[in-house]
Amino acid sequence: MGLSKIAGAACAVTMAVLGATATAASAQATTPSDVGPASLPSGAGDANLGVANQSGRTFDFDNGWRFKLVNTNDTSDPSGTYGNADDPKAAAPGFLDSAWERVTLPHDWSITQLPQPSQTNATGFFPGGLGWYRKTFTLPASMNGKQISVDFDGVFDNSYVYLNGHLLGNHPYGYTGYSYDITHLVHADGHTRNVLAVVVQNQEPSSRWYSGSGITRHVHLTVVDPVHIARWGTFVTTPNLASTIKSGYADVHVATLSTLLAC
Repeated sequence: MGLSKIAGAACAVTMAVLGATATAASAQATTPSDVGPASLPSGAGDANLGVANQSGRTFDFDNGWRFKLVNTNDTSDPSGTYGNADDPKAAAPGFLDSAWERVTLPHDWSITQLPQPSQTNATGFFPGGLGWYRKTFTLPASMNGKQISVDFDGVFDNSYVYLNGHLLGNHPYGYTGYSYDITHLVHADGHTRNVLAVVVQNQEPSSRWYSGSGITRHVHLTVVDPVHIARWGTFVTTPNLASTIKSGYADVHVATLSTLLAC
């Protein structure tokens, strides 16, 4: 607010200590990550990037994806080859995707289709349907022992995410970001491949305006030490500002969220 003087500042800082015990690699990581993006508040950073790709903490995960559009009529798989959330065949790590389209995120499959009179006018008559995304990647051994999450800024509309064949979770809303802790499922040895698969089911009508279909926003990988500040874990408040501003100063309280994670 352009204050020329800040006096009487009170600072209460509590470090967030996040501990995790090792679990079997086959265990499903179904809890949301505490370090993910979600997205930055309006006016903070680049609004087109959601969470900022901070050196050493968050990494751009938009490149190297494969995509298969299975059906534009509904969310079923008429071929029986790929499946959907009820039978996720394409989530298997060994599923052959070499012939799939190469895409860079964000990606919208609806806009690549022709408008159809049978679709709703709210979305410009463009179809939704069923689509699969897959990304194969390796992580360096330097990330072993770190806490790792995969962070989606937004997927429209109903998404299920799998890592190495394990279901991470379901997010049935396309306008909010979400994260999954993949620490105990991901391989970080410099050579073992990981496969991240996402099935997107956009059953029309699903929006009152054009929404697109697919992984329509950015994806990030977040890597932190076991002890770290949690996502949204820092708070700054200015109590009594209405009265102290008249005297030209503010009391500023800074605190970090204390959280203990158990796996």
